[in-house]
Amino acid sequence: MPYIDYQFYTDEFKGVSLSEDAFNNLVGRASDLIDQVTNYKIETIGFDNLYPAFQQRVKKATAAQVEFMHVNGGVVAMQSSDASNVSIGKFSYASGGSNKGITKSISDSALAYLKGTGLLYRGVVTCG
Repeated sequence: MPYIDYQFYTDEFKGVSLSEDAFNNLVGRASDLIDQVTNYKIETIGFDNLYPAFQQRVKKATAAQVEFMHVNGGVVAMQSSDASNVSIGKFSYASGGSNKGITKSISDSALAYLKGTGLLYRGVVTCG
């Protein structure tokens, strides 16, 4: 479920210019990444059950993620990297390990919006 619509992205967040079609292609994946980084807590709790301030932060985090993905080449660019072979002068490195193709897929700005919401907490909650 996308956490924002095109109107929020353009009018409230005021993200970089992109068409509504481009936005629609990215917003679902951006929302999925927000769910992944929050360990699916938003799905478990329910978006409407979050404090209004936290709902706003999730929306801004999603918008920041859409913008990040758009600026960095879209969904396909987030999934692969072409930096598997590097040469500098006489030094050459060719990766053949399992790290091949890994790139940064989550925006630092999106993570910053989610800080302080408790949604990034990875520990165990116990009841006394």
